[in-house]
Parts: sequence; structure tokens; C-alpha cells
Amino acid sequence: MTDSALDVAARIARGDSTAIDELEVCLARIRQHNDDINAVVTLDETGARAAARAADARRAAGGALPPLLGVPMTVKDAFATAGLRTTASHPPLAHYMPATDATVVARLRAAGAVLVGKTNLPELAATPQCWSPLFGPTRNPWDTRLTPGGSSGGSAAAVAMGFSYIDPGSDIGGSIRIPAAYCGVAGLKATENRIPRTGHIPHLPGGRRSVRHLLSFGALAPAVADLQTALAVLAGPDGLDVEVPSVPIQAVTPPARPLRIAWWDEFGDLPLCQRTRAALARTVATLQAAGCVVERRCPEGFDVRKAWQAYGWIAGTEIGLGMPALARRLLAVMGRFVTRDQAVAHAFVQGLALDAQRYSRALNMRDRQLRALEGLLESWDCWLCPVASTVAYPQTELVWWRRPPDIVVDDARLPFVEGAIGMVTPFSLTGSPVVVLPAGVEDGLPVGLQFVGRRWQDEALLATCADIERVLGARPVPPRALTTDRWT
Repeated sequence: MTDSALDVAARIARGDSTAIDELEVCLARIRQHNDDINAVVTLDETGARAAARAADARRAAGGALPPLLGVPMTVKDAFATAGLRTTASHPPLAHYMPATDATVVARLRAAGAVLVGKTNLPELAATPQCWSPLFGPTRNPWDTRLTPGGSSGGSAAAVAMGFSYIDPGSDIGGSIRIPAAYCGVAGLKATENRIPRTGHIPHLPGGRRSVRHLLSFGALAPAVADLQTALAVLAGPDGLDVEVPSVPIQAVTPPARPLRIAWWDEFGDLPLCQRTRAALARTVATLQAAGCVVERRCPEGFDVRKAWQAYGWIAGTEIGLGMPALARRLLAVMGRFVTRDQAVAHAFVQGLALDAQRYSRALNMRDRQLRALEGLLESWDCWLCPVASTVAYPQTELVWWRRPPDIVVDDARLPFVEGAIGMVTPFSLTGSPVVVLPAGVEDGLPVGLQFVGRRWQDEALLATCADIERVLGARPVPPRALTTDRWT
């Protein structure tokens, strides 16, 4: 296994290591492997060394220390970083230098983390792969022919390779969860509106906000304990994002009973590849053997096809409102070739029509799916589901004027959007907190599973997942990462 962010912070706090030494380890890994992986697209060695020296001086001065003092972090290039290039992989922003940090960046810095650089994403975080028109593709650390997932693909790859120990992510359609699963790291998508979006692109700098639902924030890291710290650091209102309520971080007492875990594997007619099915079966058996109550359950009234439709309608309407009118019309014209069997994509194109009646209907459909899911979780600690139909697949540059390639799942072929995000979008729709954990390696590739919790109960979900992580064991490390030092 690898060190966690909290392992690094503890070493520095004890005086067993220094922030500058920990930074140099990460910089050495970046020098050795980043040309192959292309996860870090803007490196700030000078700024990072200055921040690490300041962390060491703070530790030497004594007194209380912040929880992430000296921990090297990277930041998804969708979040503004003061004085450091922030592009969101959008060519018009190629030279954009924000004056202030995004809220999540400012809070991580205040918690002592040392910013090493920015990580890659697709243009405007718009696809579930990681191919940037500015920086090219990020490659999966386990097999460089494959995608690391998206849009937080650079974030997950950086954490998997030990370039950093924590990276904040954003997720509107699996953008934290899919990369975590494909790269073999832990990921948290917090409850919608638990973490402020201030300083995140999109929307564009100076532009108006159109997306009001579906988008959540969180982090990628080696271990659940890191995600627990990240939530405590990142959550809460900032006085700017007015939709973030004041929900205090809750202390969670572990229940004096076995964990109760419901699981499910049927999402419409989407198949599961052999690797994913094997990892899911092994996880269920391992949890049962550890004394957990594990049963196959689906919420009464939860309809994945209706969830896909509502998700597509809401996403199409809200994202469409933020588009130039001509671009929206062009997409709508191209959308005439999207058939109804492509459920999510078809609904998204319909949403671009900006039909208020359809939008209202979708929000009411969302309410029904959310009530159904919350009803199940009144009796279960979490709902365990696959992240995707398949493990990481070959990466292809996606362009709006060309139909994306089908995703191959063993002997089946799936439309790209449904195959890529069909199992994550229902929980974007409901705004539920979700944790992704590695469930082992199957035939050379990691498999991640998602654990869904009740809204606003992120702390309880993370505590449950910490117990599950202990049962499942240490996360896997990409073989190429083992060629560098400080891997145990």
C-alpha cells in the first residue's frame, strides 16, 4: 500500500520527516513518470518549495498544527489557483491567471497542504475521459493505452502514482467516481451543496451560473481517513456560494451492531464485465465473512430509466442555459441522430430545447427517485453498486461532431454515454454522497465500487466506508509506481 495524506502529515508533525523532504519525493516521482502519464499539466516547483519551507518553519515554531501541514497536493485544473495558470482545458483560458483561489483550494492551503501543481481534465470537464485540447491525454497508470476516466482523470492518476496525496475533484456525472475506480484510489462525492463551488470552472470566469443541480464536489486520496479530513476542511458555507447551508461536521459513533449493506447490480439493461462482476461478488462475500449483514436490495420505486431521463433533461437544460445559443442549436441538430436506446444522451439533447414544462417534470421525477433511495437507506448503512459496466477502456479523443465509439463489455457493445456513466448518474441526480473504494485488481486492472449514503450524512457514510476499507484491505498500487521510493 502507499502512504496516506494523514501518514505524511503525522510524520511531519512528529519530526520524522520534513515538508520539503516529502515534497521532493513527490517531485522525483513526477520527473520520473509524468511524461508517460501526463497527469500534472502545470507544475509549480518554486511555489511548492516556498510553501513547504513555510510549513517546516511553522512546525519548528511549535503550537497547534493544521491537519494537512506539509502534505503535497495537486489541484484539478478546473479550480482557480491565485497566480497559477487555470485553464479548465479550455483554449480561450490557456493563459488565464486568477487573482484568487477557489474556496476548496484556499481551504486546503489553510489546512497546511502544499500545492505542487494542476492536474489534467477534458475541456470544461465535459466528458468521462481525460483528453485535453491544450495538454493532450492523461493515461491510466495501470495501462497507458487506457483512459484514467474523467473528468478528474489527472487527479486520480496523480494520486495513484504518488505525485500528490490529495486532489479536490468535481462530479456532475461520475467525474470523481469513475477516475477513482479506474485508477484504484478512494474518492468522495459529497452531498450536493455540501462544499462550495466558488472558483470552479465552469461556469466561465465572470459568467453567470446556469447549473443548479447534479454538480457535487469532493476529493480523491489514498485512504478513507484522508477523505474524512478533506470533508472537514472543505465543507460549509463560504459567504459566496449561497446554496451551501451551514451543516456542522458531525461526530459519528460507530453502531454497536454489524454493518448493514444493501447491494445491487442491475442498472437497466447495462451488463457488467467479468472483472467487475468478480470484484463485486468477492466484496459481498468478504463483507459477509467479516460479519456484515449484506443483502441484495433495490429501493422500492427506484427506476433507473426514469433516473436517466430526469438526469438528462436537467443536465441538458441547465448546461444548455450556459451555452452560446449557436452552440446549443448545433448540438440540438446533431442530437437528432441520437436514438432513444441511448437513454441519457437522448434525454440530454431533449433538455437543450429549454422546455420549462419538461424541466419541471424532471425535477419532480428527481424528488421521487430521491425519496425512494432515502427510504432504503433508513434501514441500511449504505447501498453498494458498481461504478461502471467495465473497468478502464481504450481512450479516444471525443469531439462533438463525431459519434463516440461504443464501449465494449466482454461480448457486448454499449452506446458510449450509457456505458460510461449509466451507473453513476442516478446518484448525481439525487445529490447523494458517494464513496468509491478499490475492490481489488482483476487481470491487471483495478475495480472500484461505489457506496451510496443518505444526503447530508456524509460523515456516517465515510465512517462506514472506513470500516469497509479495513475489511477489504489496502488499496493496490500501479506496478510502474513501485519503481520509485517510499512505497511500502
